[in-house]
Amino acid sequence: MTQSGGKVMQKLLKQLSAAAVFVTAAAHADVSDAQVRNLENRVSALEQRKGASGMINPSGRPEVKDGADVFVTADLLVWQAHENGLGYVVKANGPNLTKSHTREPHFNWDPGFRVGFGINTPHDGWDLYANWTYFHTKARSEVSNGTQYPVFANPEYVSGGTATSSNAKWKLNLNMVDVELGREFFVSKWLTLRPFIGLRNAWIYQRMNVGYESQNIENVGSGPANYSTNMKCQFWGMGVRPGLDTQWGLGSGFSFFGNTSLSLLYGFFHQKQDQSYVQTGATTPTVGNTHSNRVGRVIVETELGVRFEHMLANDRLHFAMQLGWENLMFFGQNQFDRFTASLDPAIYVANQGDLTIQGYTLSFRLDF
Repeated sequence: MTQSGGKVMQKLLKQLSAAAVFVTAAAHADVSDAQVRNLENRVSALEQRKGASGMINPSGRPEVKDGADVFVTADLLVWQAHENGLGYVVKANGPNLTKSHTREPHFNWDPGFRVGFGINTPHDGWDLYANWTYFHTKARSEVSNGTQYPVFANPEYVSGGTATSSNAKWKLNLNMVDVELGREFFVSKWLTLRPFIGLRNAWIYQRMNVGYESQNIENVGSGPANYSTNMKCQFWGMGVRPGLDTQWGLGSGFSFFGNTSLSLLYGFFHQKQDQSYVQTGATTPTVGNTHSNRVGRVIVETELGVRFEHMLANDRLHFAMQLGWENLMFFGQNQFDRFTASLDPAIYVANQGDLTIQGYTLSFRLDF
């Protein structure tokens, strides 16, 4: 290539480089302009969605004329509890466990209640709500025939022994106090959401009494004996509770609703267990153990149902009634200890069973 040809080529390369820089800059400018325009369009769309109050998502809570901005709630609960790890005896139909069945208490349906009080604050449609839930239930079971192997009994005394009859009684007391801050708002004409954040205090008291009647309890001696195990498990916990309430409007005051929440509690367990046997009128203690520990626990709640609302007294009162199915899962609530070794009586297994409560909830609300 001649010297003049080389100069021409260098000049051409410089022009191409300059063109490339210009195109790249223009492309970046177009991208930046597109991003700005997109942001401006989104802000403009949000501005157009503002209502008369200036809120992008207008408040969806009930509004009454000349009201005190307060509301009260009352719920009738008809619930049933279930808990893992309450099997108290294994019933066999032969000399071994090839045809056996673990018996657990039979859980009852029992009533409870929830009452609450709320305030509609003037700030951005927020509401402040507090309620108290109380539920008490019990379960029991008896086995009176077949070969029975005790479960809640110290193996040091019953290893190799069987029972001729067994029985179990279980009781539960549940108290929960919730305080939450939420805001209900429209996301469409027929759909409202109410996210909330709050605090929960929970007290869960369990008690279980198990009895075995036997003719051949080891280390007790000959003759009939009654062996009993009495256990208590108490839990208190406090923590945060976020959640979301939804309402799906149908018209004429009717709607579907679906609510969910998650509680993260830091709490304290205290367990107590006493075991003894009675023979020829004399009572002999075999276990007297206490166990306390601090733990974290999770509670998950869901509820689905149908709601009806109506304005009363020339819109000076708002009334709502709903029927729903509620489910509460308390993870790791069964902490009853099981002693498992006959040679080393101090070896035990912490149960870690989950407590589930479910059933019908009939709720009423009045805004005034």
